[in-house]
Amino acid sequence: MRPDGLPAGPDEVRTALLEAAATLFATRGVDAVSLRDVAGAAGVNLTLIRRYVGTREQLVTAVFAHVSDQVVRAVEEHPLEGQGFTPDTPMGKWVRIAAGLAISGRRLDSRGDVNPVLAMAETLLAGYGLTPEAARVRAARGDLVHSARRLGATPWPSPADPAARDVRRR
Repeated sequence: MRPDGLPAGPDEVRTALLEAAATLFATRGVDAVSLRDVAGAAGVNLTLIRRYVGTREQLVTAVFAHVSDQVVRAVEEHPLEGQGFTPDTPMGKWVRIAAGLAISGRRLDSRGDVNPVLAMAETLLAGYGLTPEAARVRAARGDLVHSARRLGATPWPSPADPAARDVRRR
């Protein structure tokens, strides 16, 4: 018999895995989290990751799509409100996971119909009367730059600085 509170059934298990992985990826970095860590945080057996999500890379892609969905939903439900950038908010998770994927050289894939930057642009278009192009630029540049600045001030695992080079002018 399963203890109360643990996910049961395919939908609950998949959601628990995606939520646990998103939280771990946002706080520790995508490459610093093992599948065993995800299974433990989700309260499920390790083999269920393969069954309900797939390989590790499929999990990473599914988590990014899941968090992208959450950001779009948050922006649509609360237009023109701050979304927050802490690792426990959808925007905070999305920015941190996107940065981790970009740093590791992975593509920022979710699904073609889910794009948080375009959702922000639609909100800016409706809320501020900008042109469609200006709204997209502001969403991509302003909001993501602001997110990146906040992310840069947030301590989290990062690669070591490169060794100093001896640069002499000739």
